[in-house]
Amino acid sequence: MDKGKILIIDDDYNGAKSIKEALQKDGYSVSCAYNSLEGFEELNKLKPDLILLDLVLPGESGFRIAQDIKANPNFQEIPIVAISLKKENIDKHIASKCGFIGYVEKPIDLKRLIYIIKDTLRED
Repeated sequence: MDKGKILIIDDDYNGAKSIKEALQKDGYSVSCAYNSLEGFEELNKLKPDLILLDLVLPGESGFRIAQDIKANPNFQEIPIVAISLKKENIDKHIASKCGFIGYVEKPIDLKRLIYIIKDTLRED
């Protein structure tokens, strides 16, 4: 059963792969992108139900990418959850101002992440 489509945008290949595997085991359809360009290509192709976005990517920050996504009427309703090594409260505050609906610090607590996803997508 497909619970929903999730796009992971993270330059940490191994980290993204482990999140993808965990989410697929839980019934989600998951696609990964490893930079902002791939992220926007996948976004257009996939039309995900939720995006997991790293805040530190080569070339462009996750904050900027989130703002670009939220500025596009085709994608502005898609919830975005930050996944990041950044642990400062200021980063969490900026993320909320940029349209992120959640924030999960790395290393990722997969149970917490899945809970946030289920809660966001209103699954029982």
